[in-house]
Amino acid sequence: MEVVRVADLQHGQRIPRAELAKRHAHVSEIDLVRDVLYLLQGISGAYVCLRTEWQLPHDGDSQEQHAPHHILRLEFDERDGIISAPTKDVIHRLAELGQLYVRVSQFVEAHTNAAGTERTTQSLCHFIASELDAYYAMVSDIETDWNQLAEAAEGGAPLPTPRLTLLRLMQQTREPLLRMRLMSAMVERCKDARGGALVSAMHTYTLTGDPFIRRFTMRLLDHVSRPFFHTLSRWIYDGELEDPFHEFFVALQKPDAARRLRRAPPDADLMVLDEPGTDAADVWHSKFCVRLALLPAFLSEQFARKIFSTGRSLNFIRCSCGEQDWAAVHTSLQGKEVLRYSDMAALEHTIDTVYTTASTRLVHLFLTRFRLHEHLRALKSYLMLTMGDFADALMQALAPSLSRPAHTLYQHNLSAALETAIRSSNAQYDDQDILRRLDARSLEFAPGDLGWDTFTLEYRVESPVSAVLDASAMAGYQILFNYLWKIKRVETVMNASWVELVAMMNAFLRSRQRHDVPPALLKHTRTVLGHLEEMAHFVRQLQGFCQLEAIAYSWQSLEHAFADHFDGDLDQLIEQHRTYLHTLINKALLRGGRKGQADHLAGEVRAQLDTVLAYCAAVDELARYMTAELARIASGMDAMPATERAYAHTSTRLSTIHAHFRTRIQAMIGVLERHPNLSVRDLARRWNFNLFYRRPHGDETTRS
Repeated sequence: MEVVRVADLQHGQRIPRAELAKRHAHVSEIDLVRDVLYLLQGISGAYVCLRTEWQLPHDGDSQEQHAPHHILRLEFDERDGIISAPTKDVIHRLAELGQLYVRVSQFVEAHTNAAGTERTTQSLCHFIASELDAYYAMVSDIETDWNQLAEAAEGGAPLPTPRLTLLRLMQQTREPLLRMRLMSAMVERCKDARGGALVSAMHTYTLTGDPFIRRFTMRLLDHVSRPFFHTLSRWIYDGELEDPFHEFFVALQKPDAARRLRRAPPDADLMVLDEPGTDAADVWHSKFCVRLALLPAFLSEQFARKIFSTGRSLNFIRCSCGEQDWAAVHTSLQGKEVLRYSDMAALEHTIDTVYTTASTRLVHLFLTRFRLHEHLRALKSYLMLTMGDFADALMQALAPSLSRPAHTLYQHNLSAALETAIRSSNAQYDDQDILRRLDARSLEFAPGDLGWDTFTLEYRVESPVSAVLDASAMAGYQILFNYLWKIKRVETVMNASWVELVAMMNAFLRSRQRHDVPPALLKHTRTVLGHLEEMAHFVRQLQGFCQLEAIAYSWQSLEHAFADHFDGDLDQLIEQHRTYLHTLINKALLRGGRKGQADHLAGEVRAQLDTVLAYCAAVDELARYMTAELARIASGMDAMPATERAYAHTSTRLSTIHAHFRTRIQAMIGVLERHPNLSVRDLARRWNFNLFYRRPHGDETTRS
């Protein structure tokens, strides 16, 4: 019975039986194998065609897929024969290889000749191209087998054994399909990645238990990571950043990006704005940076920091330490090993060795040739006033000038006073290279400022020492000097007032046998001397605390850190110095209280020192009154009302100032006794060692 399908009827015309028989016959397998050969190359065949379609996004698509994209679909032409469903399924599976081939080959074509393609991507394309060559060879072999099969079938000869079939093709292309799937997945995942990020993306495929995937990915990574390891080798062996496409995780910072705030943490007082340049501090801190986004996944962040420090140390030695030092360290790195992904153990050993060599050499240069330890000792001796005879001589030489308005100070006078202090103290025996770095100068001043308000002593260093003693560190030393210099000034003024007042009192006592000296004046003078002794105790204990607890102990810790066992890099050396300076400032300025009140106690100390200066000024007025009174008694003149009023005013000032002093020190002791730092808390015990300030406020008993 002739069966006619509705689709076979056209305009009421019947299709011939022969045509129907032809249409209902199955397509021969040899023809389908030929079409599969075309599909493997991304070409449509006679019975199976490739059609490109736009795939619209679905609601459940990820962000990357949320855009229209091309997909390949298969279309079967059954006008000349039927293709069974199982056969279509086999062809679909074989066509996947061709679809993947199209995607991978398009990636290679798009990036091989494109301008600006990164070296890591070029290396990936080169590896894929070599894999495609093997794929082309496989397709060529299959085509040869098909030609032999077709010739045998056409000539009626026996078919070759084993015969080429669709199922045999599936078996033959199983491993190439796995490789193509991997390459396609990597291409899709790495299309927007570069450098270390691209290597990291591929490295994730090694984290699998499938031995085939691991072997293939390891071979791929060994090839693709060669540009990365070439850049890495130049960095750790030569200190040079050869990265034209910006793929490496170490980058050369642009000047605008390198301009930043550097500070010794976490002191806001030490914040200094640095400009990028050729200074050693800029070369070390701002020239290079780490981009963790481009760090390969097989390198830990800690290991990356070690790599970064190695190249930076070599670059610093070459750029800032001189050719001789660079030649010495570069010679020690001869016999360089070739770095490869496939030998991670050798990579780690090499990095550790080179890091130790470069870091040890650079730290050794700072501690020997560039005399970092001597510079730090000079800062301690001169800016922290631990060389006592120099501090006394400098104070004696400068005191008359600094008591005048700031605008009357001249640089040559300050320099001459500094030179005088050096020649009249043990500083004259110090190294001349150290002494020439000292400079006395006056800062910017406002109307009404005295020389005491603007004077400072500074110490100059050059590259490469400025990498450690940078602008932030030197600002910290300036803070310490200004603080300690004020304490020294108060001590000097107070001693002078004490000597003058004692001399006047002795003069009164010597003249008492001949003249009638007012007993109330002598009693008041003894009270003032007691107050001066109380203030002297405050100042001397503060000096002792700064010199011993803050400076001496911190210096001992620094010397221990800089001992021969130091095995860190320059960053650790800088950090050791910053810790030392941070500890110094925190202790000397009594920091460590509540947040937002870091310098509250230091401010109170400065205010108390100003109180002592005001008291000494009033004592000087009292001494002048006593001088006038002694002259009046000696000449037999009567007391003058104006002089008596001046004395009464001075007495009131002395009582008021001392009351302010007493109130403030009691408040400071109360705060210090609750201070979290035990060393700072000890200052409260120094000031109140005999519980003097716990007595009733009106008790005026003086110290012995």
